[in-house]
Order: sequence, then structure tokens, then C-alpha cells
Amino acid sequence: MYRRRRLLAALAASVLLVLVAVGLVSAVAGMLGPAETEDVPAPEAATASAAAASEEPFADFTPRPDESASASASAPVTGAATAGPVEECGPDLAVRAATDRESYPGDVEPVLVLTLENTGEDSCRVNAGTSRMVYEVTSGADTVFDSRHCQAGSEDAEVTLEPGQEESARLTWNRLRTAEGCAEAGGEARAGYYRLVTSLGERTAEPVPFVLE
Repeated sequence: MYRRRRLLAALAASVLLVLVAVGLVSAVAGMLGPAETEDVPAPEAATASAAAASEEPFADFTPRPDESASASASAPVTGAATAGPVEECGPDLAVRAATDRESYPGDVEPVLVLTLENTGEDSCRVNAGTSRMVYEVTSGADTVFDSRHCQAGSEDAEVTLEPGQEESARLTWNRLRTAEGCAEAGGEARAGYYRLVTSLGERTAEPVPFVLE
């Protein structure tokens, strides 16, 4: 009986020691918890630090040079054309005469056409103003109409023609005869065969035939 009492007392003491040990561990854990959280910044402090970092996120950042931009900046520019002065049209300027019809009834007025064409390989410029244009209608040796006879005014007009480009000027003839200086009113041209000759300055086109009915 005495031994049993001693054994129970020892067992109770052991249980008490275990409880005490568990309590110590809990107490130590409770102490270590606050100690470890002291190293973690408070929410307010962490937010303030993040805001400060977001204001200048790359304050100490040096970007890598853009090699493609540097290469394109240093590369020479190619394909840029430098246009030189355009020369006056020379022998490559063609002058042609034409009419809008081959034959005209009595109530139809002929349309006389002067056409310029650059037949060369380079652009050229020419004075294509009325001051240099001439439309002349003849019948045999008789000059029936000349645009210079009654021309009210004339002007210069500089035109640049590209290779192969054509420009045309049209004049409607009222079928009346003209005289130099437009001194007298001419009568109506008779029915018959006529020829149109156009010119620009010193260049004269080949004659083109047409008929007045």
C-alpha cells in the first residue's frame, strides 16, 4: 500500500512536470511571436515604402542603348533625288496640228488643235503662251484665217513637259476670213478644201487637210 502511494505521487509529479513543460513552451512561443514580428514592418510603413518606390521606380536605372535606333541614325540616307534645273525644250519638242473632224457641215465651226509633245527622255520647259502660238488656215496660196490678225491680247506661259507628255490648245474658228490688222470684216469662207498649219515660235507643224461643206 505504501509503495502504491509513492508510485501515484511520482506519477502525479511527472504529469505536473509535463504540464509545466508544455506551459513553458507555450510561454516561449508567445514571447517569440512578438519578438519575430518586430522585424516585419507595420502595414502603414510598408505602404509608405511602396509608394515612395513607385514614385521613382527607375531612379537608378540606366537603359541599354537602342542599337537599331543608333544604326538607323548613323546609316546614310539613300534614294534621295536632287532635281536639277529643267532645260529648255530643244529638238525633242514636237509640234502637231489637228482638227476635231475631217469634214464640217455648213453649220459646224471647226476646232483647230495645236499639240506639243516632249519626245525626249528628260523633262524640258517651253513658253507655250498665246504670244507664240499661231493657227493658220489656207486654201492654195490664199491665207483665209490667221489667229494673229485679230488677236486681242497675248501672254507668255511657261510649261514643263515630262518625257512623253502632250499638251494641247484648241481654238474654234467661226469660218470667217481675216485680214492683217483686223481692219475689215471678212466674209464667210466658201465650201472647199483647206489646210491647217500650227506653229509655236520657230517650230511649225505639218499641214493637216480638212473640208468645209
